[in-house]
Amino acid sequence: MEIKNGIPVSPGVAIAPALVLDSESFRIPRRFIRKDEVDTELKRFELARAKALGEISDIRDSVHSVAKEEVGLIFDAHMRMLEDPLITREIPEKIKTKRYTPEYAVSRVFKKIVKPIKELNDAYFIQRVNDFYDIQKRLLRNLLGQRAHDLTELDRKVVVVAHDLTPSQTATLDKKMVAGFITDVGGATSHTAILANALGIPAVVGLGTISSDISGGDVVIVDGKSGRVIVNPDDATREKYEVRGQGYLDREKRMFEAASKALRTTKCGEKLNLFANIEWDDEIELANRLGADGVGLFRTEFIYSKFGAHPTEEQHYEVYRRAHTMLEGRTLTLRTMDFGADKFASEVGLEREENPFLGCRSIRLSLREPHLLITQMRAALRAAAHGPTKLMLPMIGSIEEFRAARQIFENVKTDLKREGIEHSTEVPLGMMVEVPSAAVMIDSFVKDAEFFSIGTNDLVQYTLAVDRNNQYVANLFKHTSPAVLRLVKQVIDAAVSHNRPVSVCGEMAGEARFAVILLGFGLRDFSVGPTALPELRTLLSRVTVAEACELAGKAMELDVADDIADLLDEEVKRLLPSEEFGE
Repeated sequence: MEIKNGIPVSPGVAIAPALVLDSESFRIPRRFIRKDEVDTELKRFELARAKALGEISDIRDSVHSVAKEEVGLIFDAHMRMLEDPLITREIPEKIKTKRYTPEYAVSRVFKKIVKPIKELNDAYFIQRVNDFYDIQKRLLRNLLGQRAHDLTELDRKVVVVAHDLTPSQTATLDKKMVAGFITDVGGATSHTAILANALGIPAVVGLGTISSDISGGDVVIVDGKSGRVIVNPDDATREKYEVRGQGYLDREKRMFEAASKALRTTKCGEKLNLFANIEWDDEIELANRLGADGVGLFRTEFIYSKFGAHPTEEQHYEVYRRAHTMLEGRTLTLRTMDFGADKFASEVGLEREENPFLGCRSIRLSLREPHLLITQMRAALRAAAHGPTKLMLPMIGSIEEFRAARQIFENVKTDLKREGIEHSTEVPLGMMVEVPSAAVMIDSFVKDAEFFSIGTNDLVQYTLAVDRNNQYVANLFKHTSPAVLRLVKQVIDAAVSHNRPVSVCGEMAGEARFAVILLGFGLRDFSVGPTALPELRTLLSRVTVAEACELAGKAMELDVADDIADLLDEEVKRLLPSEEFGE
């Protein structure tokens, strides 16, 4: 028996023999064509593109029938990519002028698209590259007449093992036969992870070399909640996980039913606001369906992955305007660009840094290259004419940084007014609290910032000096650290006492065990991933503020992180008992 740990992306337990997929590669038969072949090859490319569009449309329709409706939006995006001028114009242009074969032209153009995104050296963007690879492979398969691995006609239940799965492969998995899947690479926010969640297929990614470590036929247990994978388990372990797996079967259904009946308040009637964290504007539809009160964090970095390192004001504006259309009057909170020089240094003329996490990133980069910030602020103010908007600055570490950004903000308002461009002047400017210096000096910031959002992921990292992606110290990354909790409480106390809205938008807000202690600290605004909303609403509707305050008081008396975690876990078990939700 062998145990491996990866990144959990879709909860549930799967137990089945392994089906190991080989890495898919394509051999380009030739690079160039004769002049008299140009018209024929152009037609061949258009035929392949049309066929790819048809296949994606079919996948989208099938996903609509078996998963959450909005998941089909991923494939709407794939279809839009196939209609993009980079595909519809540049590939035919290379065939006509450079006499490239369609296969070689496809390879060259997609390399041009993917290269700058990969150079951002950011896990979030690397996950988005998978979508482009998916489309490229589909075009090449149609051009070369090859078939993809067929996972729709399996004759036995399996756990799929692969280096990676594209969104298309994931969407076409036969739920009756694919018990779960595990991959070498991937992340929690990839479209593959989103689809696995939507389809209810237990999945663990980021396992390193699992596709080469496992042989076809090995029995595999996948625990999609903990991220644990067990290869060839003994009888006792298998029996334990069979029992555990049974508990997951109808938990989601029961949780959604409970959330639909739950109060939008605490048990004692205290009003709560549950906002959604999103990375793509398409996710707003899911957030709406799950009852989000608005968007508490729009990570605008995806705009840069779509349009490149320098999106125009109009490109920003159209994304924000579309978001407002879908929100139908609910609040949209935009976080300005949160990159560092480690991620796209060459595009903005900066050198790479020895330690980018302590370097020119986020607000520091925006203030050093103010044209980036000005473009985004202009678009946000213009889009705010279509709905309530809040603008949030990331990684603020000093009052000087915030005031410098506010001056730019005021100058942008003046410029728009002078130019006669429609915009809203009623856009609050707030900040993320994710640097310990900001939390310690919060009494100074409440005089300037109009609202706060606590980013607990970075706050934990910087407070504890722990990189959670470093396997040697990741076990030290704990949200329940007394030091972290004291800083969080200090920020909430200061914001509440000065009548400043405050939310938590990091992982802490989305985990059930932290919700009650945050409520006890005085938090009333939570911002979480959309799929966390049902559990969070159900949990908070079952506790009174007095109970939450009592729990928070007990937790703050403890000085060991694991003891605090145990205390919080017990409270969650009381409020969300396993016998009710089948876990």
